[in-house]
Amino acid sequence: MNAPAEFARAVCPHDCPDTCAMRVTVRDGKAIKISGDPDHPPTQGVLCTKVARYAERTHHRDRLLTPSRRIGKKGEGRFESIGWDEALRLAADRLKPIARRAPESILPYSYAGTMGLVQGESIAARFFNVLGASRLERTICAAAGAALQTRQRPSSSPNRLVPTIPAPISLRAPQAVLAL
Repeated sequence: MNAPAEFARAVCPHDCPDTCAMRVTVRDGKAIKISGDPDHPPTQGVLCTKVARYAERTHHRDRLLTPSRRIGKKGEGRFESIGWDEALRLAADRLKPIARRAPESILPYSYAGTMGLVQGESIAARFFNVLGASRLERTICAAAGAALQTRQRPSSSPNRLVPTIPAPISLRAPQAVLAL
């Protein structure tokens, strides 16, 4: 018989404007369900689809755990598992000639994804800076949220704009409604 489920509070590791609070259902030391915390005022218990399915994707039988190399033609879906050392060597072998010839043709796009010391723009930024890669505004997905949060309205002073904070998006209604 399964052990009783336990519940833990957590915070989403992504750096979206909402900073979502989560409730995690844990059984036998394994997260089996992730849901939004209804006590979190900005989101009122709603999580994005990406985060709401973390437990399912983390434990899915088809989740890639090691690097793979394509062995067939592109689109055939044929791959073989390779080790991390070989994967890093292959990536380096492909990047080195480009970095020597025209490093600005390398456009690093990853944004931040899971915010941590490794992913959170520290190691990757240093790596691409050393290569001489093109610089990119590291956000495409959060730009809309940031623009919404800092939407400007005129003030009584002609040279000053006042940021306005809109009401949160309600996802509980049949259709998403943005109250501005």
